[in-house]
Amino acid sequence: MVTVKRILVIYTGGTFGMLKNEKGVLVPQKDIEHRVIRKLPQLHDNEYWKQNLHGTDMEEYVALPDGKDTDIKVLYKIYEYDELKDSSDFNNDDWLKMARDIKRFYHDYDGFVVLHGTDTTAYGASVLSYMLETVGKTVVLTGAQVPIFQPRSDGNNNLFCALLVAATLHIPEVTVFFGAKLFRGTRVKKVSNTRIQAFDSPNFPALLEARTTLDIEPKMLIHPAGSVPDVCQIHDQLSHKVYVLKVAPTITPEIIRAVFNGMDGVLLETYGNGNIPIKRKEIYKEIERAVKNKVLVVNVTQCINGTVLGKAIYETGLLLVECGVVPAFDMTAEAALAKLSYVLTKTELSYEQKVELMKTNIRGELNNPNHN
Repeated sequence: MVTVKRILVIYTGGTFGMLKNEKGVLVPQKDIEHRVIRKLPQLHDNEYWKQNLHGTDMEEYVALPDGKDTDIKVLYKIYEYDELKDSSDFNNDDWLKMARDIKRFYHDYDGFVVLHGTDTTAYGASVLSYMLETVGKTVVLTGAQVPIFQPRSDGNNNLFCALLVAATLHIPEVTVFFGAKLFRGTRVKKVSNTRIQAFDSPNFPALLEARTTLDIEPKMLIHPAGSVPDVCQIHDQLSHKVYVLKVAPTITPEIIRAVFNGMDGVLLETYGNGNIPIKRKEIYKEIERAVKNKVLVVNVTQCINGTVLGKAIYETGLLLVECGVVPAFDMTAEAALAKLSYVLTKTELSYEQKVELMKTNIRGELNNPNHN
């Protein structure tokens, strides 16, 4: 008995569907379904479609070719946005739209794949992870380093595997599939703009690696099997008054003041274990003043791998702890910024409760040794 699984693919733009324009630069292309995807045997079983879907109310679906020893037939529909963007143009409003669309179509499909530009995938995956407060189905973001129109595209396999994950594995959270690995949405980071393996998960292992089969250890999931109801509950608000300030040797009080002005939250990217220069007291004073004015300041390391703990290791990090800057622990900068945007719109919480929530693991984004 073959089980049919229906997946919605939300095509938002990005390198995946790009072609060069008259100026010789890559731009997103419309109608990738008919221009390329239905022509690729790896992504479309045209014989199955002609025999089973053509002329029916299911003919808008694309049929994924069968894998070996499978009793699941994957059908997917491509929902293409009217405005396709380069990922560099993505912002909170775009991710709000994606979350709302997942909720809107939630009961029509068995899982969701988002074709997303790679440059901001780590931001998008983190933001969607927080906004989708409850999601009982698998959500996978993927894309490509080389456009699907080109023979060497990695997009074919990325989309194929993302569809299989969404259809055959029950992972009730937001994930990213890229370069043969599936990552947690709040743990992923783009680490290369040239390698096919563009993403990594610096402080947390990949959820799975695609081999001859796609298998996942249940203990890797945030929620045990059967513990999440099959519903979609979203928090569709994000603060736009957040930004990132990177500590560098040339930082000045004027820079800090300019960045913090009008912000409700600031992510402070510091050296090493969370350190700033302490010989220049005027820098520290600007940060202290912001915290006293209820700006939520979060301390994240500039290192790809590492942590900022609630207890400073060096004297250069102690001042930030003492004045109330919130440690990010082992969160990525992308996950910390997304969480900050989310937490700040929790209007029912006090400032102190928002601080506590930033230090609490809610989507698998951090390991805080002081919390259970």
